[in-house]
Amino acid sequence: MSLTIQMSSIIKGNTVLLPDIDVAIEPGKPIAIQSDIEWLEPFYSSFLKNASSLLASSGQQAIQVPFVYLQSDGLYARLTPRQQIRFWSKLSGQRADESNILEICDLAPVADKRIKHLTGQEHRRLHYARSLVMPSPVCLFDQPILHADRQTKQAFFTLLAHLSDRHVIVTSTSLEEAIQLGKPYRLNERGLHALSDALDQADKAEQTDQAEDVLSQPAATPFKLQKITAKAEDKIILFDPLEIDYVESSEGQSKLYVNSETFDTPIPLKELEQRLSPLGFFRCHRSYLVNLQRVREIIVWSKNSYSLSLDDRKRTTVPLSKGNYATLKEMLQM
Repeated sequence: MSLTIQMSSIIKGNTVLLPDIDVAIEPGKPIAIQSDIEWLEPFYSSFLKNASSLLASSGQQAIQVPFVYLQSDGLYARLTPRQQIRFWSKLSGQRADESNILEICDLAPVADKRIKHLTGQEHRRLHYARSLVMPSPVCLFDQPILHADRQTKQAFFTLLAHLSDRHVIVTSTSLEEAIQLGKPYRLNERGLHALSDALDQADKAEQTDQAEDVLSQPAATPFKLQKITAKAEDKIILFDPLEIDYVESSEGQSKLYVNSETFDTPIPLKELEQRLSPLGFFRCHRSYLVNLQRVREIIVWSKNSYSLSLDDRKRTTVPLSKGNYATLKEMLQM
C-alpha cells in the first residue's frame, strides 16, 4: 500500500525555509531526495517534529512512529554491536535475530568489540542495523552513504533489499548517490520534483533531435580532435578531451570532472556525447558521460543498481543505468 508524506511549507519573513511537500512512497521502492544541506536540515526538523501527522496511508490513518537515522545519532561506546542490538530489541519490544542482522550489516567480525574501538564506517553500519530491529513501516536515512567506503555502501544496498516491505526515504546532497539509491527527487525552493520524469522527457526530446540530425546530414564526416571549453571565474579553459574523467548534466548545466576538480562548460551533454563518443566516452546514464579509459570497475549493487568506479584519487563512482549496463557488457564483450 502506498504511503503519502505531506509537509506544509515553512516561511520565515520573506524567506521560504521549506516548500510544500507531497509525495507518495511504495513499499520496497525507495525514494531518494537530493538537495543542498540548507533544504535538508529543515526537512529533517519538520519530519521529526510532525512525524505522527506527516505520514498517512491511503486511508489517511495514523501509523507507527518512523525509523529515522541522522548523521548526528550516537551510540553507547561501552557496549558491543551485539549488546547494542539487544538493547534496541528490548527498547522496541521486538525479538531480533542478532546473527542475521550482524551479517546483513557486515558487522559479524566485530560483533563483540566495544563500540568505542570501532571505525567510523562500522559505526555507520551499526546504525543501519537499528532499522532491522525497529518495527516501523517507514524509514528515513540521512545521507547514509555520504563518504562511505565500498564495504559500507554494499552493506546499505543489502539492507535496502531486506527492507522491501518498508516505505524508505533516503536523502543525499549528491545527485549521483540519489540516482543509485532510489527514485530520485530534487528538493529546492520550487518544491519536491521527481527527476526521473524530467529526465525521461529530456531523453525523448534528445532522441527526436538525434533523428532529425541524422536525416539532415547527407554523409558522416570524419572526427576532428577538438578542445572542450570550460569556465573558471574569468577564464576560459581548453581541455584535451582525454583529460576529462566524466561529465555530469544537472538542470541543463554540464560539468566536467578533471583530476577531482569540477568545471562548468556551456556545451550541452548531447553535443559532448557526439563529440566525445569516438574517443571512448560512454553515455552510462541519462545525466552522465564517462571516459571508459578511466573506469576501473563495474559494480553491481543489486539487480537494478549499478555504478562505475573510476581510477582517480577519490575512487569516484558514477551511476550506470540498467539498460546501459547491458550495452556496456556487449561493448566489452563480457
